[in-house]
Amino acid sequence: MLEDLKTFLPAAGQASRMQGIPKFLLPLSKEKTLLGFHLDNLLELKNNELVIGTSPQFFTNLKYIYNDQNILEIKSNSMVETVIKLKLDKKRLSLVVMPDTYFSNYEIVNEMRQKLSSTDLDVVLGLWKIQNDQKGKLGQCTIEGEHIKKVVDKDPNCVEEFFWGLIMWKPKFNDYISIGDPHFGVSLNRAIEEKLKIGFVKAKEQYFDCGTFDEYLKLVKSFN
Repeated sequence: MLEDLKTFLPAAGQASRMQGIPKFLLPLSKEKTLLGFHLDNLLELKNNELVIGTSPQFFTNLKYIYNDQNILEIKSNSMVETVIKLKLDKKRLSLVVMPDTYFSNYEIVNEMRQKLSSTDLDVVLGLWKIQNDQKGKLGQCTIEGEHIKKVVDKDPNCVEEFFWGLIMWKPKFNDYISIGDPHFGVSLNRAIEEKLKIGFVKAKEQYFDCGTFDEYLKLVKSFN
């Protein structure tokens, strides 16, 4: 039986790398943004509460566009801080989806939820194979058997094959998340040191992190 889920969509960045354009509102088509794509898929999940955290500069626009969603105004310096301020859940599974990313097959979220609900794992990561132009830009994972043994963040010399793009966890992992962590890789390594079990599910398709115009254009070109 699948456990209940709370999904965090942290969209509280300042969009400084995109000259003030919020990355999560970049269009995928005439009708849909990156954020809209994730919402459409997440709303299909059963027993799932969605919460979006965004900065004061984007709050009014987001509330207008997605007026039926739970959107909170958050002042934050990192993804981890945003998630913490959206209130970590003490009973349900938690999922973080970055709304400025894209992956075509959402079945990986169901697989992660199934694996976490049916095993003694504390955390399950969604993994994607690293493309050449993604080396040194993402959180690369050292895998040993069926577990993650280390996360190496943005190291161009890292030789690992996969990076993590999704994270889902049981309430026990909350104790290893600190508001000062610049990213969840720090939280994960802290948990690994304390012997928490970090598993994974591997995706087959490509993952796009639209943090810059070049990466966004790569995504757009992939549709042609």
